[in-house]
This record gives sequence, C-alpha cells and structure tokens, in this order.
Amino acid sequence: MKTDFEQLNENFVRWLKAEGSTFSPKIAFKDYSNEGAGRGVYALEDIKDTEVLFTLPRTVLLSVKNSELSQKLSLDELDGWNPLILCMIYESTKEDSKWSPYFEILPKEFHTPMFWSEEEQKELTGTGVIDKIGKEQAEQNFRETILPLIEEHEELFPKGVDYLSLFHRMGSLIMAYSFIDEAPSEDSDSDADSDDEVEGEVTMVPMADMLNHKTGFNNARLFYEEDRLGMCAIKNIQAGEQIFNTYGDLCSADLLRKYGFVDEENPNDIVEINGESLVNAYSTEEEDKADRVEFLLDNGILDDCFVIEVDAEIPPEMIVTAKVLSMSPADFAKLQKTEKFPKPKLTPEISQVFLELLRARASQYLTTYEEDLERYTQAKQNPDSLSRNGRNALVVRVGERTILKTAIERLEKSLREEAPSSPAKRQKTH
Repeated sequence: MKTDFEQLNENFVRWLKAEGSTFSPKIAFKDYSNEGAGRGVYALEDIKDTEVLFTLPRTVLLSVKNSELSQKLSLDELDGWNPLILCMIYESTKEDSKWSPYFEILPKEFHTPMFWSEEEQKELTGTGVIDKIGKEQAEQNFRETILPLIEEHEELFPKGVDYLSLFHRMGSLIMAYSFIDEAPSEDSDSDADSDDEVEGEVTMVPMADMLNHKTGFNNARLFYEEDRLGMCAIKNIQAGEQIFNTYGDLCSADLLRKYGFVDEENPNDIVEINGESLVNAYSTEEEDKADRVEFLLDNGILDDCFVIEVDAEIPPEMIVTAKVLSMSPADFAKLQKTEKFPKPKLTPEISQVFLELLRARASQYLTTYEEDLERYTQAKQNPDSLSRNGRNALVVRVGERTILKTAIERLEKSLREEAPSSPAKRQKTH
C-alpha cells in the first residue's frame, strides 16, 4: 500500500505529464524531513553535466497570466505580490482548478519566523531577522487590499474559508518557492530573490520548486525558453545524491526568514550594523550632520546598514562614513567641492568609535556568546535538546556573534598595538 507521500508524488507527476512535462528516468522524490528539509529530488542513477532532468511547458506555471482569475477580475491596480496571491487563493479554493495536484503537494505548514510564537521569536532578539518578519504589515495589506476584493466578488471566492490563513500560506509559498520568470534563453540560478525588485514576472514553477538548497552544493539550474522551462544538471551527479538548486548566497538569517531553515557554519553569514547608529555616534551640529548624511547617501556610501561579512573585516564604506562625519567643517566643505573621499583606513579614534558601536550591537542579544556556544555544542551532541525553531535561532545567533566577536577582538588588538608605550617601557636600559 502506498504512503500518502508516495501517492501525492504520483498524482503530481501524473498531472505534470498529462500537461506535457517530461521527466528523466534517473530522478525521483525522496523525503528529507529527517534532515529538516522535507520533500526533495535525488538521482537514481549517475547523471552527467548538462543532462536534462525535466522540462515544463509554460502552461503549467502558476502565474497571473495563466490563472483564470485574470480574465474574470481586473488585477492591474494591484502591486507587488498581491495579484499572484489573489490568483493562488482563487485557484486553491476552486474545486476544478488545474493546479489542484500542485497545491496538494505544496507545504501547508511553515517554519519561518512569521509562524513562530512570541516566545520563540524572542530567541531572535538582536539578530538580523527580528525586524524583518513583517507579520503586522502583511496582515494590514490583507485587510486593506486582498479581503475587500474577496468580499466584493463572492461569486469567485466561496464563503466559509479562513482567508487570512490562506493569505499567509500563499505569501509564504511565494516567498519560499517562487521564481522570476526571465526572458527566453536566459538562465536562472536562484529562486531566492523573489521578494527583491528584479525584472521579470514572479511565478510559481511546479516541480522546479521541489529542489532543495544547500550552500555550496548547487548542481542543477533552471533554464528558460520561449515555450518551455528545463532543469539541467550543471555538474556530474552521482547516484543517491540529492539534486540541489540554489537560492543564492544567503546568510542564515535570510534563509530562516524566507525558507525556514539555516545552514550551519554558513560562509555567507553577515552582521548588519545600523547606519543611523554610526551617524549618532558623532555629535556634530544637527544641520551640519544632516548635510553630511545627505552627501554620503547621494554618493552611495551611507546606507540603512553596513554589512560585516564572515571575514569580520570592517567595510570600507563604514570607515569612510566615519571619516566624513568626523571631519572639520572646512575639510567637509572641501570634500563637497572635490568629491575626493578619504581612504578607508582605520585610525585609533575611529577604531574606538567602532569598538563601542560593535560592543553595543553585541549587547542586543538576550544571552551571552559563551552561553550560546555552550548550547550550540550541546545541541550538536544531542539534537533533541532543542526544538527546530530554537535550534535555527541559535544557529543564526552563533553565526552573527562569531563575526562580531572576531571584529571586536581585532579592534581591541589594533588599539593596544597603537597605544603609546608607558614611560617605563620607553626608558632606555643601560
């Protein structure tokens, strides 16, 4: 007797084949839930570089253009993801929707922080996730934009449906599974930037979104043609290996926010330093400070935040910003004329400011770094000691705090080395 997992897979593939999709006999679905990844695709046999894994006609893409709703309702005035969300809500509640087998196989539960309890979200305090969850903004969008259209068109949307929950599900599916439908003959190596401003139509691509991501293991890519899309191997894949698409070079904070998982010891981890906090560290006159901030913004040097990457190097833009903010009025006036910016070289004065800034940033977490490291070690030895969400939050914290610790230690070391020697040390010995 087939399991529910196997039956859903079979129904899904049968539907795609009936719609004109093709599949290599060398691939199959596998349940990777014990690895925290859910459904995935793996190689039954050795696959060579450039081999086609599957092809999809454009008619199976779940897009605004392909949905029947676009013919029954004007969606032109909706922006962002709203047109696609509304189409997905419509198709998922429509009994005879062509995408019913697709909705059946897509997740109904998510591990992104949007769905965490308040207590679980506290574990993200201090991280680059906590201020980007956006649940309140999303629900405001639902109340003001999506719900009025649903209520206005009862002939299209059945009663008795929890549309808020459905809205959250569809938004989360777009966040985690959508692709940017590119121009013909261009290829895509990522489905991760679907909430960024890029050209092309945001669309759901059945089957292509079944491939998981693991940093450094990308071995397949989606290619776009005029009437079809094809997933091809981009390197040799051995029998038994999982087939991975890439969601992009994302830090664990972004992986968690968008997809609900993390990569341990992620080489793409970062720490964000609020740009405003650096500006506020300098006590120049408000009017003068505003002029300097505007000048730095116009020249693309100051941003909402500065990013310290896994190498823990202070970004050049951060150093230049500090130098401009600490300039004398005369030097700043000269800079405005010449636009010749100072070199991004640390000075003891700026290092001291940065040290205080990074220490303040490190203090935003609710635990100490040592406590997190101890919990992380214990979780590795005993995976059941933490919930999935608790472990993911811990991985994000450890990744960020390791970068902060390294950066702080470097600044402390440079300040010690540049400090003037004591009189006793300077005195010659005879």
